[in-house]
Amino acid sequence: MSVSPLPRTKTVSTFKKELASMDVSEPVVVTQNGEPLYVVQDPVQFEMQQEQMALLKLLSFAEKDVREGRTVSSSELLAGLEGLLDNEV
Repeated sequence: MSVSPLPRTKTVSTFKKELASMDVSEPVVVTQNGEPLYVVQDPVQFEMQQEQMALLKLLSFAEKDVREGRTVSSSELLAGLEGLLDNEV
């Protein structure tokens, strides 16, 4: 597992000066008086991050279902799906 590098940090004034040419392919933490104020990142990266979070949430739901015994075998699943198809025809 690789360790992500720390995000780049810029002050508000530096951020304003460099905004037009700033590379935000990796997140940039914008600080004011030494405290984090904003995190700026590329919209594509943000969307990918949101999709990853959604997948992790689905996985946590699935793990909970397994722990609580809410599972079916593959043959039960196929039988149920075939039943649905038969009802639609």
